[in-house]
Parts: sequence; structure tokens; C-alpha cells
Amino acid sequence: MTAYVSVVIVGAVVMLTLLWILLIYLPGKGDKVTQGEPNGCQSAAVGSRLLHSFYQFFPCSLSPSLPGPLSLPLLGNMLELAHDHLPSHLTSLARRYGNIYRLKCGNTTMVVLNSGDIIREALVKKWSDFAGRPHSYTGDVVSGGGRSISLGDYSEEWRAHRRLAHNALQRCSQQSLHGVIQKQALHLRQVLLDYNGRAADLSEDFTVAASNVITTLAFGKEYEKSSAELQRLHGCLNEIVSLWGSPWISALDSFPLLRKLPNPPFSRLLKEVARRDDIIRTHLDEYKMQAPSKTSEEAIAITSALLNGLGKPQDTTQGVVLTDTHVHMATVDLLIGGTETTAAWLSWTVAFLLHRPEVQYRVYDELCSVLDGRYPQYSDRHRLPVLCAVISEVLRLRPVAPLAVPHRAIRDSSIAGYFIPKNTVIIPNLFGAHHDPAVWTDPYAFKPERFLEGGGASTRALLPFGGGARLCLGEAVAKMELFLFTAYLLRDFQFVPAESQTSLPDLTGVASVVLKAKAYTVIARPRPGP
Repeated sequence: MTAYVSVVIVGAVVMLTLLWILLIYLPGKGDKVTQGEPNGCQSAAVGSRLLHSFYQFFPCSLSPSLPGPLSLPLLGNMLELAHDHLPSHLTSLARRYGNIYRLKCGNTTMVVLNSGDIIREALVKKWSDFAGRPHSYTGDVVSGGGRSISLGDYSEEWRAHRRLAHNALQRCSQQSLHGVIQKQALHLRQVLLDYNGRAADLSEDFTVAASNVITTLAFGKEYEKSSAELQRLHGCLNEIVSLWGSPWISALDSFPLLRKLPNPPFSRLLKEVARRDDIIRTHLDEYKMQAPSKTSEEAIAITSALLNGLGKPQDTTQGVVLTDTHVHMATVDLLIGGTETTAAWLSWTVAFLLHRPEVQYRVYDELCSVLDGRYPQYSDRHRLPVLCAVISEVLRLRPVAPLAVPHRAIRDSSIAGYFIPKNTVIIPNLFGAHHDPAVWTDPYAFKPERFLEGGGASTRALLPFGGGARLCLGEAVAKMELFLFTAYLLRDFQFVPAESQTSLPDLTGVASVVLKAKAYTVIARPRPGP
């Protein structure tokens, strides 16, 4: 918080200083005043420029009736965005200002959506109005100049890029995804058995398992937790995600003048992005060299399908041709989106189950009675309502990307009856929608039974993967991973608190781009065979 306030103060001082310089030194360069002009005219010219400067910095607001907190001069509502747990704070603001309200950040206007119905109106019903991404200086740095699927702006090029990646992922998923996840789930089982009942922090094990699913699909490679190559990749990606959420870096988007000042965190980000690109480039180059000798099973990797689409005009009105950069950034999207999110969700699941151990027994009993001792298949999900209820409830309580990725209005439109001008930034607060007391009874409580028959809740009210044109590219992969990993874990283990733990895991979490559970240790006690 202190660091963030420092950034804001520095930004305000720099901007005020520049404005002062402009007022002192520009009279002879812009609206020139002749020698014979009276001082009053000169003052009027300066005043006009001053008003014009403020007009540019404070663009026309939205509909006057759109509610929101008081906006401070120059800073806007940046202090509202400085809270440690931003999703929770934005949700608390909704109780004061309603499920749609506005915030100002520098010269950017943001509209925060906090209910499922309003989010669906914007992202699904009016998807073509709100499919854009905000123009972001730092976003361009981490996305190859806006050429990633997650951060790229809506365009013919973006549509062709997403279509290519979606088709590649779908083809690979149909042919090999189930087997890849099963293999990693069984490997994770052995890792947990090797702890021999010792308490451990399982977050890194979950990360390796989730990462191996993606690296197998992408490159046909998997790693042990001790692999130096894997450690370099994970360390780099985690650092990028952490730094990009830093106020020292996000301030560069709202206060362009700060880009001229020394910024050690931003320098580190540039270094990590370069390291990431070197790692991914090496993987892709190795894959290209080995591709001719790969077996038919290995050749179904996503990378193969992506590379096959390069250099060919895509099915678009503009004949877009995709390049190696698009394959590079699609790989980055898959690694970040398919690793940290799944691993974070598994950590949350175990944490919540430690708070309600009886739910573990219900899931275990269901698995034993329905499956007759065998491991589950994804096709069994409709026969395992208790397990599915647990998955849905954790997705509701802790959507791993709680604020999704910001959208941008690409034309004038409206949401919930409010006029939304072009270029307004839209923040879908999935965390707030999933804790809306108008939709969910006792919204902050872990109650999987709400999703069982007669429980009153519907999975149709969930939005963990966003919606519309920007629906999470890996939704199908994530759903199968969550189901199979959770089923295998709860079939083979009972999770109990570590004796050294004085309390159960904290359920608040650490909010950044991904909402993660705070570190905790747990004992994975093997169950007898079903």
C-alpha cells in the first residue's frame, strides 16, 4: 500500500510539474501573442490552454447518473485500486454504489460489473460491443506487441489467431487430452505417496502436474519437479505475473510521463519477458527440428497444428497471414493460463475441504459406490453429482481469475441502461458476481450441497471462464483437468491438517492476476483401496 501511494504521489508531482512548465514556456509556441496585445489577452490565451489541458486529462464522463466514488483531481480513483484484495474491495463498493459503477484512473474511465446478469449482458448479449482489450503500454510489453490471444485487441488478425489456436487445442483434446491428464494424475498420486504421511505444501506439486499437461500437449515433453528447465520456466512466468500486477508497473499505463523515470520493477519485467521468450523460442525451435521424426502420437501436439497454419491465408475477409510470433504467444497463453490457474484451484479445493472434512467422505463414498473401485473417466461426471458440486462450489468461491481480463468498448453502447462510450474499460468482477447475495444464499460459505438436487443453486449462474468472444480458450481443458485431478486425489487420499498447523488454512487468499491460497501444509493420508 505504501509503495502504491508513493507511485501515485510521484505521478501527480510529475504531471503538475509538466503542466507548470507548459504554462510558463508555451505562450510563444502555440497561440502566439503579438507585442501590442494587452496582458488580458495573453492571460486569456494561457487560461484557454489550461482549460484545454484539463479537458484532455479529464475526458467527458459517462451518463451523469452512473454512480461511483468521488474522483480526486489527477488521481481519479487510483486509491480505490490500491487495496491488497482488490476483488473483495470492488465487491464491497458494489454494496454502496450498486452492481454497475464507474471508476477513474488517470485519463481512463472504468466501469465495474458485479452481477452475473449485467456481466452476461455485456460479454455475451452485446459481445460485439465489448470484445476489445484496453490499449496498454505494459500489456504490449508482455504480449509481443498485442499479439497474444488473451491480451490482443479484437480484430481480424485476433480472430484468425484465436480460431487457429482453438482448432489446434480442440483437435489435440479429442485425441489425447484425457490420457495425458490421467497420466499426470497418477504421477501426482505417486508424488503424494512418497511423502509417507509427512506434512507438505502441495502447491508446487499441483503446479508441476498442471504444467506437465500443457507441456505434453504443446511439445510432447514432461518434467520432474527437480528439473532445472522446469524451474526456470515456472520462475520466469511467475515473476512476470507478479510484476505485471505491481502498482509500480500498472502506474505506467495511467501516467505515461512515469515511463521517462527510472523504474527497477519495470526493468525486471523487461528482463523476465526476454528470458521467457528465449525459453519458448528454444522449445519451438527444438520441436521444429524434431517434427519430421515424430511418431503420429507425438505429432498431435498443439504446436504441430499451430505451425501447420503458418504462412497460409486465414479464412477472413482480409486474408490474414499468421507468423511465428502468433505461435510463440499462443504457447505463452497456454502455459500461463493452463498452469497457474489449475494449480491455484487445486490448492483452494484442498483448503476448503480441510474446513469441512465431512465433504471429503461424501465424495469418497460416492466414488466407491458408483465406480466399483475403478478410476473415474470424464464421461462419469454426470453420475457423480457430489464431486461435481464440490468443483462448482470452489469455482464459485474462488474464480482463479477473479476480475477476468479487462474488456474495452469498441463502439458506443449501453449496459443496464447506462450509456457506455467507446473506449470505456469494462471490468467483469467475477468474484463479486459469485458472491452476490441476490443469487447465492449465504454467499461466503463453502456449501457444495447448494448445487445438489433441491439445493437451490444452478451452475448456469457461474461465470468462472468469462463469456462471449473472450471466453477462456482453455475452458474444455480446464474442466477435464479439474474433474480428473480432484477425483483421483479424493479417491486415493484423505487430506488432514498438519499437526504443526495451529489453525486451518486461511481462506482469504492473495489476489493478483490469479487468486491464490496462502501457503499451508497438509497431510495426504492414503486411503485403503476402494
